[in-house]
Amino acid sequence: MSQWSPTEATRQAFERATQITVSSDGTTLLQKFINRTVQQLTLREFGLQAVLDRRRGTGNAEYINQRTAGQSGGAWVLDTTASSTYDEVGEYAQINFDYKTLVTQGNVTRKIQATGRSYTDILALEMAMKAEDFANAMEKALVLGQGNAAASANIDTTQAINGFMTQIQGAQLINNNTGATPAALNLSNLDRAIDAVKGSGRRSDLVICGSLKGLRSINGALQATQQFVNETEIAAGFRVRTYDGIPIVGSTAIPDTIALNPAGALIQSYTSGTGTSILVLNKRYAYISELTPMTVMPLAKTDSQFDKFDMFWDGALCISNTFGASMLTNVL
Repeated sequence: MSQWSPTEATRQAFERATQITVSSDGTTLLQKFINRTVQQLTLREFGLQAVLDRRRGTGNAEYINQRTAGQSGGAWVLDTTASSTYDEVGEYAQINFDYKTLVTQGNVTRKIQATGRSYTDILALEMAMKAEDFANAMEKALVLGQGNAAASANIDTTQAINGFMTQIQGAQLINNNTGATPAALNLSNLDRAIDAVKGSGRRSDLVICGSLKGLRSINGALQATQQFVNETEIAAGFRVRTYDGIPIVGSTAIPDTIALNPAGALIQSYTSGTGTSILVLNKRYAYISELTPMTVMPLAKTDSQFDKFDMFWDGALCISNTFGASMLTNVL
């Protein structure tokens, strides 16, 4: 026995293996191995959620007091001129960002949990995977919430938060081209978008966010001008590329099919164009106010066949200062 193996069972297994003469026998006896890692078939980058500050909220909304400066600020006068001649004060206003609710529910049957018990914890697996789906819905809302012709259902309703592409307006919109036709990124236009943001001199407070197409446009423009791209570590704990000392992060929620109106000013559609947009944000003024952080709550069983759980979040996306963010549009 010693010439075969230490056990009789192993010797017999070896003998059976050497006696296989039909080619299909090997396939029949093959033990199927299933990898225990379930692959999530998605390509997602949650850049905004990774870099924006989350501040604790209270009440029914985030309230912000804003002041608009006076016209002159002061006047040069003779020492005998009464100061009351140039009486002037700024204008004060209060704005609010209403807290909105994002919710979803998971539902896993008792039988599927029992069937897959030897493989993995099916309920825990679905919770983890659904958390990514939930984060994806959040990222889309941060970008598109309550926008025109939003690409995803429910985002363009009044129940959603106001996204960046809804809140950034007026002089904070920088067109990469004239009119509504997208063009290759011009770095001088990206610089204009950066300069339009309050506090842009302090680069560590800023972040540039674009789609993967937008990031390729930045990279291509830098290579065309033979500029070197450095890296920096952001608060989320990973290293990213920089432009002029500003971190660059990607978000798969930013569309690559944006169309502007004929005047080339405002976004007309998120689905019918060929351009994309690049956001420039100052994190001191652009942040997430959270009334209820993302919560997973197992629900009481009402039926022996199912285990259910809820995921929910209450909060708002805030741009407390209208100069705290800008958007470069019409990037090809």
